Amino acid sequence: MLAFHDDNYNLLAISSQEDLILPFNQKRHSELFGQVVRSEPRKEEGEIEDIHTGYVRHLHDPQTSDYRNPDGSYIRGNNAEEARLDPLTLQGKSDHSVVKLPSEIAKTINNNILSLRVPSLIRERAAEIYQALEKEQIQRAPVSGLDSDAYIAALFLQDYANVRKVLVELQKRVDTFNPDSVLDIGYGPATGMVALNELMGQDFKPSVKDAYIVGRRNSEMKRRAKIILSRQPCEVEAQAAVSGKKAKDYVGAVDTRKIDVKTNIRDSLSSESKYDLIIVNQTLLTREHSFPRDVDVNLEMVLALLNPGGHLVLVERGNPLGFEIIARARQVMLRPENYTEEKGKIPRPYIRGSKPKPQKLRAEDQLITEEHIKMEEELLRKIQAEEKGVEDEDLEEHLNSKYGELSEDDLKFEDEGEVEVLDPLESHKPSYDGVDYHLSIVAPCPHHGKCPLQLGDPYLYKVRNHKHRFSFCSFNNVVERPKFTMELKKGKKLASLWDKSKLLKTERKAMEGSGRPGGNNTELADYSYLIMQRSPNDEASIKKIESDREHSSSVEEGPATWPRLISFPSKIKKNVKLDVCAASGNIETWQVPKSSGKQTYHDARKARQGDLWPLGKKTVSVKSRFSEEGMARLKSMAKLQRNIVLKEKRKKEWKKMTVKDPALLEDDSEMDPATLNNIYAAKFTSTKKYRQQTRRHDFDK
Repeated sequence: MLAFHDDNYNLLAISSQEDLILPFNQKRHSELFGQVVRSEPRKEEGEIEDIHTGYVRHLHDPQTSDYRNPDGSYIRGNNAEEARLDPLTLQGKSDHSVVKLPSEIAKTINNNILSLRVPSLIRERAAEIYQALEKEQIQRAPVSGLDSDAYIAALFLQDYANVRKVLVELQKRVDTFNPDSVLDIGYGPATGMVALNELMGQDFKPSVKDAYIVGRRNSEMKRRAKIILSRQPCEVEAQAAVSGKKAKDYVGAVDTRKIDVKTNIRDSLSSESKYDLIIVNQTLLTREHSFPRDVDVNLEMVLALLNPGGHLVLVERGNPLGFEIIARARQVMLRPENYTEEKGKIPRPYIRGSKPKPQKLRAEDQLITEEHIKMEEELLRKIQAEEKGVEDEDLEEHLNSKYGELSEDDLKFEDEGEVEVLDPLESHKPSYDGVDYHLSIVAPCPHHGKCPLQLGDPYLYKVRNHKHRFSFCSFNNVVERPKFTMELKKGKKLASLWDKSKLLKTERKAMEGSGRPGGNNTELADYSYLIMQRSPNDEASIKKIESDREHSSSVEEGPATWPRLISFPSKIKKNVKLDVCAASGNIETWQVPKSSGKQTYHDARKARQGDLWPLGKKTVSVKSRFSEEGMARLKSMAKLQRNIVLKEKRKKEWKKMTVKDPALLEDDSEMDPATLNNIYAAKFTSTKKYRQQTRRHDFDK
């Protein structure tokens, strides 16, 4: 409500347009209607007499919007879009903001790391990293200093953005998130620790901060990790954090021996250390052909370092291999095949990490066997047959007549009086002998069942001529490019192709004037992730978990079991289709039509990939899983394709081997057939296959 300073002003008292003195009604250039906005130049020249510009909004006036407070701030949310959402929808929202690398870190990478190298060498090595990543879908540990610099230039930005988004999700789902001991594991310069420091702020001072950089020759990457960490206020002392203008603008090498940061960059992992938060960034699998053994071994080692009540964060690239790594780790920790009837997200026992381990007794060690049970059942049937027809009131007389009356001594136990009463305070036996290691999912899964998208083998995604196009669980991320990334991707080596012949007319028209495709200051990053929580291992918590498992007939409603969108919603006329991973353990398509309500329909149209959806649906359709027959057929096709690839590879190797000697390629060679035969025989006996067959059949004996 607007209040004018002049209380005598009455707009209704003005009788004609000529008497109207508001500036937007002044005629200009013989126009019937005046200007729409105030003309400051005309006002300064005195052509407009505007005496009613001074108006204020009083605090006691009613609010002008349903989404703002009287002072103009939002009632909920941080922007106008979030302010109009339902409180439950806002609670389930994920962070979709553009990630920006801090300017100090970006400047340090540009001035003190990449500026020491020739740009063409960095681009060439970065191109090799991208090609290897596209072919193998897995990162490699950098070896030399040039490899470390190219790794930082090519992959650090996206890795930082992905880890930060996952940590933001963890912080939102766990209200009490404030770890006191942190471990970061990865190939890069402590990327997870850098992202955590930026998220928690300069007051983040945990008691233990460790970073383990994977790789045998990782000394160069350790130096660069120190340089990057030293630019964060929470990593250095207050006196050391204050630096002059010359230090900030310094370009050149840095002596890392003089840098002291709070993060301890470890040479190895100690089995005695325990952590509240462990971040594993793309290091569960080192070689693709070692899947899934590497995942199982590395995961067991990491879980042994997790404190009760702590969190484990796994981040992988958003490709089929990265998803299968996450799915395998999830299967190892939860074992969904053993709990097919269980509902909800009750913490699952992790037997390998538990100190007391349930063991199945051997038949000869069992006190009560199946034979004993059958014998007791047979005796019970005989007694019931003998006593059949005896009334309840005559039962005592019948027993007394058959077995005699009981005395007081007969009612005593055999060892009564000989049993020693022990004080429980003096007993050193643990009060609980059950499994003391339980894990549950924080995000992204709303259930503990089998993953509906998991195939179990990354190679199955590469099978050609298959009618199914398999989808996998991954999420995208938008990150702003700093200066060093823009400089890296200039030129022909890393530029996108510009082939207009493959584009439609509408696509070419849309790109006109926009430069090269992908030439903006942001880039996309895909990632798959999993956040696990270890339950407290005190007796009360374990008893509650076991009690919940016994009564797990229904799923509790709450943010932990809300379905999560695995793709962007399909918006059609008066209807929105949401592909979600539901609490039932299936991939479902939820339809939210306009008839569901104004607020629900509005929020459904504003939903995005990765959000939780709490407002229900009108109709639902469950997507069928891949059948066992189809899986068997797919595996046979994969085996056939693998054999064909190996056969072609052997042909190429044999061809290279036969033409390796230049003397064999000369046209005027005068070698006799016996000499050629000896040459080919010598080459054949030197092959690996010949040596293997010789050892197998004992031809050397």
